[in-house]
Amino acid sequence: MLFSVAPDYYRSAVAELRRSLPVRKILRVGEDAGVVRLDAGGQAEVAQAAIAGDLRFVRHLAAVDEDVKTAQLDDLDAEGVADWAADVVLDELDTGDEVSLHVWDSGEVPWAPGKIRRPLLEVLMDNGIRVVTSGAEQTVSLCVGTERTTVGLGSSGLGLCDWAGGRIRLAKRKEQVSRAELKLEELFGFIGAPTGRVAVDLGASPGGWSRILRTHGFERVYAVDPADLDERVLADDEIHHHRTTAGEFLDHYQGEPVDLIVNDMRMVPHMTAVTMVDAADILRPGGQVVVTFKLGTSNPVKQTDESLETLAAAYDPTFIRQLQHNRHELTVVATRR
Repeated sequence: MLFSVAPDYYRSAVAELRRSLPVRKILRVGEDAGVVRLDAGGQAEVAQAAIAGDLRFVRHLAAVDEDVKTAQLDDLDAEGVADWAADVVLDELDTGDEVSLHVWDSGEVPWAPGKIRRPLLEVLMDNGIRVVTSGAEQTVSLCVGTERTTVGLGSSGLGLCDWAGGRIRLAKRKEQVSRAELKLEELFGFIGAPTGRVAVDLGASPGGWSRILRTHGFERVYAVDPADLDERVLADDEIHHHRTTAGEFLDHYQGEPVDLIVNDMRMVPHMTAVTMVDAADILRPGGQVVVTFKLGTSNPVKQTDESLETLAAAYDPTFIRQLQHNRHELTVVATRR
């Protein structure tokens, strides 16, 4: 099957695949994608490993029924590539079947994905296949990479993400105060919005995450940061700015146990994990935390392993993944024991 990753973390994804699954071979497709072949199991086993938190750097999976070196398709135009892909997947489809269609590229390629998608869509529809934007049980996936091109038909539910290549695009809203809001919105698209009355936002400036929590029903948010918050955030009387450090806030907090703590501070992963273990003292049992580990590219698998081991002193992780809107970081959701 095909796996998609952030380009800088391809090697990290490969390392986790090899230690978690019976990998026979991995081939590079392009800058942010590869094909993995297993000695046993298939897409369901890879998806389960990702959901369990063993594959933290894999963003998206797609079935592969055929893959070739992209150079073998050089003599074809975009319509020819579409015909090649259709010949592969139509053998597995019946008239009236409904599918989603994902077409994307990985690296520099000879054909724009849109130039291939249109004729492929038309061929599928001409053969009686219903193509929908999302929600179909099956997905036709075509990835054109610098090194290899893949096509396949697979279960949409095993893809980890319903966007081609895992490349989620969220619209910027006029009320948005920071790009970081997109990380939280993307996360909630996967796990649903958390519920509760009181939340703490550590490292809140300029206040985007605090604003998002209020829009999802939290009655009070403590925004903790020595830096300023955006005036639009401060205009909300139920966002209480504590102009101090996370450590000082946690040491002096005297309020009721909180339902949720979020942390997007720029801090090395181990110290972030230590801070969150300290924060467990003000979190109710069963309360959640959302935290980003700022990894960089120096041995991110080891950094992640060590930070999660520290976090495990107080929490059970429920979601671990590098999101599309993460840069050099990983998003972790965990529940206080």
